[in-house]
Amino acid sequence: MEKSHKIKTIRLLFYFFLIFIGLIFPFPSFAETPQLNTKYLENEIMKTLGKNIKCKKIIVQIMTSKEKPNEIKTLAVKFESVMVGDMAADYMTVLYEKPVIDVNQLTKAKKFKILSSSSNKVGILISVKAIDNYIAAKAKQLLKKQVRVSVRFSPPYAECFFDIPVSAIPPKTLKILAKYVKGKNLEGYAAIQMSAKNNALSALSSKAIVNHFLIPGAVRQELLNTLNPFDRVPVLFPLRYSINHVNVQNNYLFLSN
Repeated sequence: MEKSHKIKTIRLLFYFFLIFIGLIFPFPSFAETPQLNTKYLENEIMKTLGKNIKCKKIIVQIMTSKEKPNEIKTLAVKFESVMVGDMAADYMTVLYEKPVIDVNQLTKAKKFKILSSSSNKVGILISVKAIDNYIAAKAKQLLKKQVRVSVRFSPPYAECFFDIPVSAIPPKTLKILAKYVKGKNLEGYAAIQMSAKNNALSALSSKAIVNHFLIPGAVRQELLNTLNPFDRVPVLFPLRYSINHVNVQNNYLFLSN
């Protein structure tokens, strides 16, 4: 009987000890959602994007909400020397507000997917050199080595200087400019402004000179009607964004939404 009483006393003291420890060092609640490991997620997103997007460097930054530590407030991704289609952009940044990421798919299948976001901002910076390289590569690809085109930025215009063999010009374009063709080349200058809508790029020309002829506005407009939109900005998988603005800066072309 005395032994049983001692055992009960020891148990009671043990329980009081547990309660005392619990007051000083509260045990974690297993019902709470664990806080996101942002560094781990940043690294996983960076590695996953690196498999799909060709670039020199990727930086990923996640900021969580102060009120809800397990909720992502912003997700920012920055690319350096990234290939946007066939053109190398110096920099590209994408910022998502309150994005919902499929974390299970990211960690298990190593696939990055944004299920939703309240908004997103994108900015693509392309230098004059990158555009010149793109034009030269296109000419080489089309076996039109005698095509010479260079670009200079004079905000808000992109000035284009060209010397193109008549044989390299599409028939539809050549028909519009037929009366200005003298000799075997079309040589001249054009000052253009650019616009974008849903990733499609269009041009507006305020001045064009071909073989020393100043091209009338009506002819310029007819030519632009056949050329526009002249290109599209590809959306790099698995990101989501839409380009709707083009801004010509001193040394760069800036595309944004």
